[in-house]
Amino acid sequence: MTPDAPEPNKEAAPPSRVSPAAGATGGPAPGDVEPAALTGLPDDGDGETSGSAPGGSSTATEPPGDAPPTAYAPLAAAPAGGNGARTGGSIPPGDAEHTAHAPNPAALPQLAKAGSAGYGDGPADPDPPGHAERTAHARIAAALAELAGGGGAGAPHPYLRRHLAGHAALGGVLDDTHVPPALLPWLSGDGVRGLLGLPRAGRAQQSWLAAWAAIEPYLRDADVASRRSSLHLAHTALRHPGVPYARLPQDVADFDGSRLRVLWSRWAPPANVLTTLGRRGLSLSAAAGPGGTPLLAVGNEAGGIELVDATTGAGVEDRIPAHDGAVRCLDFVPHATGAGDLVSGSADGVVRVWDTGRGTLVHHMALRRSAWIAAVAGYRDAEGRLHVAAAGGDGSVTLWREGAGERRLPELAAHPLDRAAFALTLATGADGRRLLVGAGRSLRVWDVSDAGDAAPRLVYQHPVDVPVRSCAGTGVPGGVATGHADGSLTLWDLAGGARAALPGEGEPVTALTALRTGDGRDLLAAAGPGTAVDLWDVGSRQWTGRLTGHGDAVTALCALPADGPARLASVARDNTVRLWDGQDLRRAVDGVDPAPSAVTATLAGRLGSAPRLAVGYASARVQLWDAGTGEPDAGFGTAPRHQVSALAWTPATPHGPGRLLWAAADCTVRAWDPAPRDPGRAAVPFPPLRGHSLPVRSLASAVLFDGRPVAVSGGDDCTVRLWDLTTGQQLLHWRHAFRVRAVAAASDGHGRDWVASGSTDGTVHVVEPAAGGPGRVLTCRQGFVNAVAFGADPGGPLPPFLVSGGDDGTVRLWDLTAYAPLGAVLRGHTEAVEAVAAWTAVTPSGARRAFAASAARDGTIRFWDAATSRCVLQLAAGSRVRALSAQGPALAIAGDAGVALLELDGDLDGDLDLPAPDCLDLPG
Repeated sequence: MTPDAPEPNKEAAPPSRVSPAAGATGGPAPGDVEPAALTGLPDDGDGETSGSAPGGSSTATEPPGDAPPTAYAPLAAAPAGGNGARTGGSIPPGDAEHTAHAPNPAALPQLAKAGSAGYGDGPADPDPPGHAERTAHARIAAALAELAGGGGAGAPHPYLRRHLAGHAALGGVLDDTHVPPALLPWLSGDGVRGLLGLPRAGRAQQSWLAAWAAIEPYLRDADVASRRSSLHLAHTALRHPGVPYARLPQDVADFDGSRLRVLWSRWAPPANVLTTLGRRGLSLSAAAGPGGTPLLAVGNEAGGIELVDATTGAGVEDRIPAHDGAVRCLDFVPHATGAGDLVSGSADGVVRVWDTGRGTLVHHMALRRSAWIAAVAGYRDAEGRLHVAAAGGDGSVTLWREGAGERRLPELAAHPLDRAAFALTLATGADGRRLLVGAGRSLRVWDVSDAGDAAPRLVYQHPVDVPVRSCAGTGVPGGVATGHADGSLTLWDLAGGARAALPGEGEPVTALTALRTGDGRDLLAAAGPGTAVDLWDVGSRQWTGRLTGHGDAVTALCALPADGPARLASVARDNTVRLWDGQDLRRAVDGVDPAPSAVTATLAGRLGSAPRLAVGYASARVQLWDAGTGEPDAGFGTAPRHQVSALAWTPATPHGPGRLLWAAADCTVRAWDPAPRDPGRAAVPFPPLRGHSLPVRSLASAVLFDGRPVAVSGGDDCTVRLWDLTTGQQLLHWRHAFRVRAVAAASDGHGRDWVASGSTDGTVHVVEPAAGGPGRVLTCRQGFVNAVAFGADPGGPLPPFLVSGGDDGTVRLWDLTAYAPLGAVLRGHTEAVEAVAAWTAVTPSGARRAFAASAARDGTIRFWDAATSRCVLQLAAGSRVRALSAQGPALAIAGDAGVALLELDGDLDGDLDLPAPDCLDLPG
């Protein structure tokens, strides 16, 4: 269901420059073209030429013979069952001859004239400039939107999928009317997020477009059903937060082709993800392509460099296989032609220079004796010659000048507290001179203004107290900033040596850049192993705000060229590149706190008379939500700065009411009873469960076959403990070699009970309480095991099974009758799996099917048919999902963007089997 989509066919006529005059001579006058002129586009039902559901027929739609030139002309035909050779691909086999239709450029002006009313009937007013062309594009978009209609199961014509959004953008009518919601999952042309621009929220006429833009980077290889379902969730979350299913507009509640119902959502996917990466990005630089096209260059851990369009997020050409080791640093030196030279330094000890205009290697420089490159910097002198400076991991500093070769400067002395901490940057002196700044045991400053053959002159040297991990200019002449291993920043006056220390939070500052806001404030953006970017005001020397949203450690920052409002780019270990615009910066500086992320969640089957969802937040609060209405219920706060890492509902039994178990800051497991009590009924005490010596990271509960309610806990002390919830006594405990990250418990109702634990030691331990003993050890070969869940439905179609999710992005199923793998390894996630769930669903035909779900740091949730090991649905959450909790067809998701409750189709893959949109594109 989620095949890799081939590259889009490039043969289609782009909508970039359409002149309303072209082809007008001799053509019908405005208003004379009958609607039949637009019927040259194939009727994209089950038999349209661009593809159909597997097993369906595929027949040609011939252009009308008597109509004026149509928008599509026949390209080639092939006999039934053959693959006719032609430009751009093959014609799908079928029972009849197939005719592929390519766009007919001569017909586009007629489409413009035949556009909907309201855009004028006469010649376009040539003043202001470009008005006629915009009007033409607007008319074309309106006509094509009518052809797109309301969507449906059939695939729209390739031209609509590739170019309708582009025509609408060029015509100034990029909205939900001209690009219908039903068409969005089929788009394969220019990215909507780039056409829409930033910010994307708050425009009612673009609500579906904004929703699609938020998830677009996560759906490159997804099938159409997955795209529809993802769009359904995103639009409901962004446009109707907190609204229960029963009160949603009908077209939103039951979005055509979606495989889920959004029961309610308080999920807000971020709108600033520019692109997702296939490899983890470690370095980042603003760059420019031919003609000055704004780009971002991303260096990855595999030695490649990806060039990304900074406006659309689209990849530019192929990934550059630049180095044999991780690309640790990048710098860009613009050229008067609009492109420039990209300088890369790698863990392989090599510096390379790339021409971004021609895509060629300009220079190669290996630093002698240096195992890796710590930093690079480049500039052009007054004569336009390129200069490159590089600092090696051994403290060596090498200068290279175009046409003159290399020169070695005196080595930077290593800092005694960190002998591998070196940094390098360029700065401007107070008198306008160009300065090269290197940091090691001291801060050394060389004057590199002279373009001649003279050696750079050391002009300043200042001692450094704490190892420097990053270095950048401040935007103020004569100043530079350094980020240190203890999390602090230092602002330096290079001439006088005066400095101001800005305190940090103990984590190294590994990424640092300067930017200027629209109101003229100079800011420093700093990041380290955490997920946030801190902002400091250079003038006031105060911390001024924080940007949050990444799901993993931020690895690099860069400011985009200041030809407009300030923009900051960031890349993180969550494999996303994000753009923070002026509005994001203002909100951070003004202290507008984002909604806290959800850390864990658990869904109760029934508690009293109403189902409830409990969510633990990073704000050190546990909140209950009414699962039926989406309204907040009771809640409680925990110890300051202690986010609850684990929650579990205990089932209501004759022994007592259901409670919520939570992991407390003192390493105990405590219980909270949120159910209202009769005034005359005394509270039933529940003493804390004590035994762990380090924080508890995972909780689960179950009722054993003998009727006893039990809980299981696992923590950083490497132990797993099974508790009798009736007595509060510990029944069993066992130990892993390393930390325990996940636990689960289940009973099949026929005499077999299981408790499982997953650990960073790469194993899952499965214990049957009735048998006692150490249990079975499954060697998962998934790296850290982050999540486990049982599929032990007594009436399920499969034997009882266990699901494990690993740090390598894989999911595995284990047969509990044989303690052996069940089916193939489930692959598809590009980052670590952090949550799994399993359940049995009843299909519309009455059959029972076993499903598993997995959520990963890549911002997606994948649904798997447990019997076939097939991914049947890929849901783009648009943000990191940390927890899944299933109860029948209901699935709760919780993570950095909030929480949502979904109801899944009993037959997730249904009767549609539509591939990714690009798989259906024919030439034209």
